Amino acid sequence: MHRLITVAITLLLSFLLSTKLAYAQAAPVSLLEQKREGAKVEQIPSSTLATLGDPLFKLVLKDHADVTNLAEIEKLIKGAAGREETFVVDETIVDTRPKIGTQPATRRAVLTFTGRNQGEQLDRNVMLSVFFNSENFPDVQAIEALGWDGQRGRYNYYKLDNQGTPGKLSWKFRDSSVQADLLQPAQRTGTCLQCHVNGAPVMKELALPWNNWHSISFAASYLKSNWKVGTNSPRIAQNLGGAERLETNFIAPAINEFNDKRINESIAQNNGSPVTNPNGSQQVTKGKRLLRPLFVTTEVNLISSNQQVGSLHPFGNTPTPGPFGDVKIPNTFFLNANLINGSGPQSVQGLSLGDSLKFSDIAVVKPEEYRQLLNRSGVQLGGKAGDANFAWFVPEPSHVDNSLVDQLLERGVVTPEFVAAVMAIDLETPVFSSKRQELLQFIPEQFNFQPLQSGTKPRHPDDLTQKVIAALEAAKPTSDSAPGQFLAILKNSNPLQVLRERVQAYSNSIDQKLNKSNQATRQAELKRLYDLAIARRKAVLDDPVLTALNETGNELFPVPNTGIASATTGQ
Repeated sequence: MHRLITVAITLLLSFLLSTKLAYAQAAPVSLLEQKREGAKVEQIPSSTLATLGDPLFKLVLKDHADVTNLAEIEKLIKGAAGREETFVVDETIVDTRPKIGTQPATRRAVLTFTGRNQGEQLDRNVMLSVFFNSENFPDVQAIEALGWDGQRGRYNYYKLDNQGTPGKLSWKFRDSSVQADLLQPAQRTGTCLQCHVNGAPVMKELALPWNNWHSISFAASYLKSNWKVGTNSPRIAQNLGGAERLETNFIAPAINEFNDKRINESIAQNNGSPVTNPNGSQQVTKGKRLLRPLFVTTEVNLISSNQQVGSLHPFGNTPTPGPFGDVKIPNTFFLNANLINGSGPQSVQGLSLGDSLKFSDIAVVKPEEYRQLLNRSGVQLGGKAGDANFAWFVPEPSHVDNSLVDQLLERGVVTPEFVAAVMAIDLETPVFSSKRQELLQFIPEQFNFQPLQSGTKPRHPDDLTQKVIAALEAAKPTSDSAPGQFLAILKNSNPLQVLRERVQAYSNSIDQKLNKSNQATRQAELKRLYDLAIARRKAVLDDPVLTALNETGNELFPVPNTGIASATTGQ
């Protein structure tokens, strides 16, 4: 009897122990944290978990961090009624070959979601970055992901890989957009904020013709017709979208919303609402940080003409050298036209100075002239002589910078006259202007502004302008220096007219050299402009922060192996 009792107790204990182990094994897998590539992978602190509220976290990572299969992740995100789109990008997008040597060709895809699932409205707030090849779109792979927390006004960045969990994929929280714009280059290394400089989504080739993307400008039809993945994966067969939709439906409005929250963070608040003074004004408390994008190139986008170069592009299989029509040099190569005039596709109102849009009609390069410029420059792409898919591929002022300034204008935080005065300084250098950057030191940390009702305009000079004028006068700059010119324009009764006259003089100068002088003058000016294009490409590659945008070594920008001397911008 004693032995039977002992056996029964032993069996009971064994059952309880095995049950406990089973429950332990079935416990939900928790989200991990890894702050940068190669860093220690740790359990995410509860204090950090409490700050996560984006749809990707709520629908997937909060309770289903063990789900690492892409198809299952997609189902958790979109539910039964959501919609998914696939956008494809690659520096070799024109290469139709399904195999490179013996290996299937690969492409990067951005997956977006719309619809409603479990109370979460999906609209620009969840994006996944994945890879596929010509034969299949794997469900088991590393994933980079972002989620927008509209309540907290921040992007959260996540990564699925096997770091810290060898042989097994696991989800890690990597970083958020909070104070991303304040980080130094060394602090960005190995983090998601190495590329997402301000913390917002990045689409380098944001505007038409969307160089390197499948789009209406270059339809990568082989993805569906020649590659097996086009028939065996609904992500390509059914969900493939053009970059024009990614720009206008997702990236540009997402950046606009992000900047709206950034502005709120720089205005004095009380319980989450702006403090309004008795006279109706509000106060900016982080002036230099808020206005930095007006003076400093914090990010760039990449723009080109809409003319493809045919066989001059080393990754394609077109037998005929282009360009196949006249190359119109983009307006934003000459000046920040998207802010000085505005940009409809990206919902930037700007200053509405239409003269800034004349340059592309003045600076027109004939196909034979372009081929000559290209050949003489010695530029290479992917180690081979040649150009980007679309001609005159260059950096331009970023939408993330222009969008923020435009919203400051709409709110009345800055006046059109103040923005015009800044744009007039070093007008011919739309990106990487050291002269405009020098002016940031005169911006006060605190200043008041009168919030605008829709359709109204702020009065010039406002509090900001008066404080900047005082700071400039105290510095006693010489009249020919950037601060001296800035002071003179701010004190002018009509800075917008000053900018308009400078834009007109600039376009007249370009027109005179290209179209109203002898052939030698035209060719010299074309060479100067093309050398400047190369110099600006190199400026991106050499920038300690923006160089991270070059993810493919020598396949992004056409530049000479030997480099090129800095080109002057003087007219």
